[in-house]
Amino acid sequence: MIVVGRFTMGKGEQRRRDKARAIANADERRRVVLRVYQGCEAAGGRKLAELAATGVTPSCTAGCSHCCSLEVPMSRAEGETLVAWLVEQRSAEELDAIRARLRGWLVWYRTEFPRLLAAGMTRVDAFFLHGPPCALLEDSRCSAYPVRPVACRNHYVSSPASVCDPAVGNGEPDVMLAVAAATYDHVAEIRRIVEQHGGNYLASSHLVAEWLAHLLDVELEPWRGAERPADR
Repeated sequence: MIVVGRFTMGKGEQRRRDKARAIANADERRRVVLRVYQGCEAAGGRKLAELAATGVTPSCTAGCSHCCSLEVPMSRAEGETLVAWLVEQRSAEELDAIRARLRGWLVWYRTEFPRLLAAGMTRVDAFFLHGPPCALLEDSRCSAYPVRPVACRNHYVSSPASVCDPAVGNGEPDVMLAVAAATYDHVAEIRRIVEQHGGNYLASSHLVAEWLAHLLDVELEPWRGAERPADR
């Protein structure tokens, strides 16, 4: 039994309250993330307009998915927002197809990816040249574009799309960095709400595929044994 003030609370009641609090906190985090995304769109759009006035424009276009095979991190709060949208917007069959792609990604990440690194290939080359694309990519387009993570939302280059391929060159990140800087104050809200709920923001950062696999019940904590994003 748990004593709260003058009252005695059973363990069952405590579990129900803890579950209700966890659900309420997750709902609040999703609301904050969606508000942050709106702020990013506004602030990022203003920065892009400023850059365009100086003759600098992003070369990223619809259907350009070079970056969708790279390592993309996101926090749990963003993962919760993304999965809630998927569950609401996608059919059971579509969700199963996403789960199947996630299983394939996990197999590659744990088998072929380490072999490529051991052979001397860089992480960027291994992902770009050999990695499965994001499980949400369909016909070279993001199927969850309205709720794409901050890392995707702020990613722009002004160099030709062809040089995003590491075999050709490196895309110049000047536009990307400017947009990311313009949206920093908005993105910081996600960290604040996570920490307000007692979480560790940095520790909650995993790759998009890992959070999707966890939250879509493909596998419990698929990041166990993997390198932390900060080490990559």
